[in-house]
Amino acid sequence: MKNKKTEFLKMTGIALLILLTGFVVFSCAREAVSYCPFCNRAGIAEISEYDKDTGITTIYYKCTYTKCGKKFGAGMVD
Repeated sequence: MKNKKTEFLKMTGIALLILLTGFVVFSCAREAVSYCPFCNRAGIAEISEYDKDTGITTIYYKCTYTKCGKKFGAGMVD
């Protein structure tokens, strides 16, 4: 009986560890592009523009704060 209880506690602990690790990784990835680096406010919009002549889609971000409104991202680099 004691062996089954120990097994259950180990499995529960491992499951909780995996779940917490997933939350940490998800929150870190989400914070990477969830705020404007110029004004440090939350609220950015992803802008995608397709050029019919070249067939290239450019993706960049724009701050939704009206006093900032700056555009940034790898898509802005020439």
